[in-house]
Order: sequence, then structure tokens, then C-alpha cells
Amino acid sequence: MRQSTLVLVLLTVAIGVGLFLVKYRVQGLEGELNNLNRDIASDRERIHVLKAEWSHFNEPGRLRALAGRHLDMIPLEPTQVTTPSEIAKYLPNASASETTKRTDLAAESGDNAGKEFRP
Repeated sequence: MRQSTLVLVLLTVAIGVGLFLVKYRVQGLEGELNNLNRDIASDRERIHVLKAEWSHFNEPGRLRALAGRHLDMIPLEPTQVTTPSEIAKYLPNASASETTKRTDLAAESGDNAGKEFRP
């Protein structure tokens, strides 16, 4: 009888120690979870504020006023828009072979792609 009692007492102590360790581990994880939830709520609030700022900074009227104040630009007039055929009137005349050569060179790919054209 003594042996079975000793085994039961040791088993009870082992289970008690196990429950004690699990309890404090769970409390630690709950604290970590609460911190993460608090951080998520804070981040969501910051995102909300940033979206409000973004919409304010991108208001067309505000941007128009800032552009007028800082860029010294004026709106484009319809008479300023032209077509490529109208531009050709103002360019010097070039022979057909020279135009073809320029087109071929401009269409090259590989090492020369994006480099300045030099005849």
C-alpha cells in the first residue's frame, strides 16, 4: 500500500508542477497577445490618419494652388497642341535615305538601346 501511495503522491506533485508551468506560460502568451492587439490597433489608427493626410495633400484645388505658387506654370492652351505632320513643316528637309538610316538606328536594341543618336 505504501508504494502505491508514494506513486500517487509523486504523480499528483508532477501534475501540479506541470499545471503550474502551463498556467504561467499561458499568462505570458496572453500578455504577448494583448500587446500585439494593442500594437495592431495603434497601427490601424496611424494608417487612418495617414489616409486622411494623403487625401488632404492630394486635393486638386490645393495642388492647383501650390503648383501656381511654386512652379510658375500656366495652363496649356488648345492652340499649343499640334500634330506630328505640323511639326514636320518646321524641321529642315532631309533626304529619304538619311531618314531611313535614323529610323533604323533608333530602333536598335541591345547595347545601343536608349543611347543618344549620333550620325
